[in-house]
Amino acid sequence: MNRKAVFLDLNGTLVLPIKQERLADVYPIPGAFEAVARLVSAGFVCPVITVQSRIGKGLFTAAEFLDWFRDFAALASRHGAALKGPYVCPHRYVEPCECKKPKTTLYEQAIRDLGLSIAHSFVVGDSPDDVRAASRLGARSCLVRTGWAADSTMIAAVEAEVSLVAPSIVEAADWILLQDLPMPTHRCAERDGTR
Repeated sequence: MNRKAVFLDLNGTLVLPIKQERLADVYPIPGAFEAVARLVSAGFVCPVITVQSRIGKGLFTAAEFLDWFRDFAALASRHGAALKGPYVCPHRYVEPCECKKPKTTLYEQAIRDLGLSIAHSFVVGDSPDDVRAASRLGARSCLVRTGWAADSTMIAAVEAEVSLVAPSIVEAADWILLQDLPMPTHRCAERDGTR
């Protein structure tokens, strides 16, 4: 189908805190649902790609996380924000695995599952690994400063690769929607007859 997508990180991009001790502590970032709803209205599919190392640490189970995400996605959908997935890496950061960002395994799974086109897609996240995954995929990237990238050293680590650094997903969505506008076929001066 080759649909366009905005791949979304979860903690630090859609929700806070970045490192929760309990799933009950997680809350949406202000404006996140509305931003995703605008992307969905513009025809973007929005899969959530997330590293949940707390599963590997035993703070909650994969099943508990999936139950939480189902409720979170239902709440998001009431705002018009249709979230797909989640595509989850449950491993601790010190554990080698094939699904941890910046590896593209989870993105590629979402592409296959949802019929997505990388050429017309974006990655939005709060860490250098989100940006590096976008580079490996060949997608444009938006680094949001609501999570890890509140630290300017995180931005400096990928400033040569990132397409946009934004205060939050709200401004990232504004930028994506501007990139997605069709190019005009004629110059303005030609339309009104002047040169």
